[in-house]
Amino acid sequence: MNACRLAVCYAICVMLLLLFPLYEANCQNYVSYSVQINNDGSALWKITNFSDVNASVDTFSSFEDKVSNIINSASNITHREMMVEENSLQINTTISSSSKTTEYSFLWQNFSVIRGNQIVFGDVFQVNGFFSQFYGDDALQISYPSTFSVKSVTPTPYQRDDSEKTLDWARTQDLVNAQTNIILTRSTLDDNFNLNNWQLYTIIVAIGITLGLLSIYVLKRRKNSHTISIAIQEESAELDTEEGKILKLLKSSGGSLRQSAIVEQCKFSKAKTSQLLTLLEKNGKITRYKKGRDKIVNLTERVKGD
Repeated sequence: MNACRLAVCYAICVMLLLLFPLYEANCQNYVSYSVQINNDGSALWKITNFSDVNASVDTFSSFEDKVSNIINSASNITHREMMVEENSLQINTTISSSSKTTEYSFLWQNFSVIRGNQIVFGDVFQVNGFFSQFYGDDALQISYPSTFSVKSVTPTPYQRDDSEKTLDWARTQDLVNAQTNIILTRSTLDDNFNLNNWQLYTIIVAIGITLGLLSIYVLKRRKNSHTISIAIQEESAELDTEEGKILKLLKSSGGSLRQSAIVEQCKFSKAKTSQLLTLLEKNGKITRYKKGRDKIVNLTERVKGD
């Protein structure tokens, strides 16, 4: 009985050992599709095939035929001329110890339709067995220019990243089974205005306002300085006159003097002194009042303030 059980266990182990390499090889076989939409409506296709190190890959001629057949079929369905960009077909293979990575790429001209500020595409996926004619159903990522945003997308992607400008589907079969239609619209300034742009804009406006206020302040200072300079010049000119001599004498004497003292110190005649004081009094520069036989002459508050 024990011998029989040991034999069964041994047989199971052998089967597992035989099946494991096959399972490992199958796990390594998968494909990813990447489509970069360009501003001119063309699309750069990259198909990455991950396979076992011993798996065969397409020859350049075979890959070229696949692309040519699919584009011709898409052209017949969409009724617009399409072609592969000359010399864009490439095959690159990288081999490691246990796996092989093969990247097929080509540039598909007129893949999309340009309508004003919009790029419209997706109709080519209605080709019968579209992805089967390539390398089978698997994941697909579509990326688009940074100056565009998604207006509408059918079918709904598995993942959408507006900041990275990418749309992802876990299965290409989802696009084949639906009436795929994707519309991109060129972003306006407002669409692209993120927080950092607003911060920069705020700083620029603040700097502009500050410079404006500073300019006004400088102009006012210059104007005030000019006004003060003119006032000083006028006052200086005024002090050089005969009336100015009297005002200067009053200021140096504390603002008050007898009229007779002014006559003596200014060396004017009594009549001329009286005439000059009368003029200054009319102009509000001084006030006078009688004291005995003489008069007291006082500077007004406005003159003292000057």
